[in-house]
Amino acid sequence: MKITFIPLFCVLGLAGCATPTVMLKNKTTGQIARCGGGAAGSMAGGLIGYKIEKAHDENCIRDFEAKGFERTQ
Repeated sequence: MKITFIPLFCVLGLAGCATPTVMLKNKTTGQIARCGGGAAGSMAGGLIGYKIEKAHDENCIRDFEAKGFERTQ
């Protein structure tokens, strides 16, 4: 029982740091882009990991908005 508990705990810990997904659309080309929803920064753990992932998401959104994309949500 302990062997399955540890991996499950790790998975739940990583999911807790996932950031919200932001969808963007380019009205000219019709392309759709997605930023966020990741948990790569969660390897740093907790609030620090969330802030790392959030900063990455904000850069992603900013880059797509500079290319003419607009948020759809």
